[in-house]
Amino acid sequence: MFYGYWVVLVSALGSACGIGPVVVYTFGIFVKPLATEFHASRGSIALAISLIDLMVLISAPVAGRLVDRHGARTVIIGSHLAVIGCLVAIYFLPPPLWHFYVLFALIGLLGVGTTPVTYSRVVANWFDRRRGTALGFATAGVGLGTFVIMPIAQTLIERYGWRVAYLGIAGFCLVVAVPAVWLFLRASPREMGLAADDIAPSGARAAIAEEATGITVWQALRTRNFWLLAGIFFVVAACVTGTNSHVVPLLTDSGVSGSSAAFAASLFGVAIVVGRIANGYLVDRFFGPYVMAAIFAGAAIAVAILWSGFGVHLAAPAALLLGLAAGAEGDLMPYLVSRYFGMRSMAEIYGCMFGAYTLGNATGRYLIAIGFDAWRSYKTPLGIVMVALVVAVLVCFALGSYPREEKNALTPTMNV
Repeated sequence: MFYGYWVVLVSALGSACGIGPVVVYTFGIFVKPLATEFHASRGSIALAISLIDLMVLISAPVAGRLVDRHGARTVIIGSHLAVIGCLVAIYFLPPPLWHFYVLFALIGLLGVGTTPVTYSRVVANWFDRRRGTALGFATAGVGLGTFVIMPIAQTLIERYGWRVAYLGIAGFCLVVAVPAVWLFLRASPREMGLAADDIAPSGARAAIAEEATGITVWQALRTRNFWLLAGIFFVVAACVTGTNSHVVPLLTDSGVSGSSAAFAASLFGVAIVVGRIANGYLVDRFFGPYVMAAIFAGAAIAVAILWSGFGVHLAAPAALLLGLAAGAEGDLMPYLVSRYFGMRSMAEIYGCMFGAYTLGNATGRYLIAIGFDAWRSYKTPLGIVMVALVVAVLVCFALGSYPREEKNALTPTMNV
């Protein structure tokens, strides 16, 4: 079997233990116990988790640059070990709240190597014609990890407390991710004398040359498509991840039990798994921005359900629609980066784009929490989110064609 498929499997396992499913997507379960422990408002707790996103904003381009130039394996393993160490330290964390802030900031700064920034670059090295599908399966691990870790965390919180829950999550990551990456991950087919897509040896030289094509990060920053994509993903991250982070407290405030709310929120992870695989399959066959617009329109419908007051009864389909959109940063984003800007600096450009996405995470999650504290309700914040998602859907149609297609059409320059 082509070794690239093993790389996809290892990337999925590693992504399942990344800071997204381990810390960010489980945040809603920890909100209330953390607020009680530290005698803080939900807005203050949301600020702590948002520090992760702010640190990723800083470190993602750096991690991408390291991967582009020195390979991914060492960066990934070091990041996983750093996140595990921080989670263990949380178990011993004393008040005041700023101690909590410091540890979560370190998770964001040192754990960026566990995100799709690194894994997507590896998978893109191994696949070209089937790149979207491969990225979909690899990054579906984020959804799988969310679906598995969230119920585990909820059970540990109910039985032993939130500190033991973080310790259990750390053990899960140590057993699953680190051995798989260490033993089986290969950053490029060249390391094994192979070429992307398992092509014949006669075509290997051309495939290797393909890895060097594309533009630099500074050239990408001067294109219109870069800023359109960054803006779209910023808005979607703020709206989708911010909303999902508050689904559990929103439902429990309405009288739903903690376990039932956690189950509904865990469906977010199921949707990420299904969505990333389906999204990857679709972008290999249809124009990526159109696929993206359809997915984000579904997220707008999900927010409308929660805003309308029917969320208590339709929480499951709302969580599923949100999960489909949340998966976009794992497969649609790296796919579009590789197609619009090439493979030369793919990880570094994707790191910048991922930084915009995580900035959206930090902004949306915090502002929704502040909105709840101000209005004592999620009604107004969700209304704003719904409008913003509709705008993002419309902007998707402003993206130009891929540079290769423009070349074939005798239009030599990309949109700037």
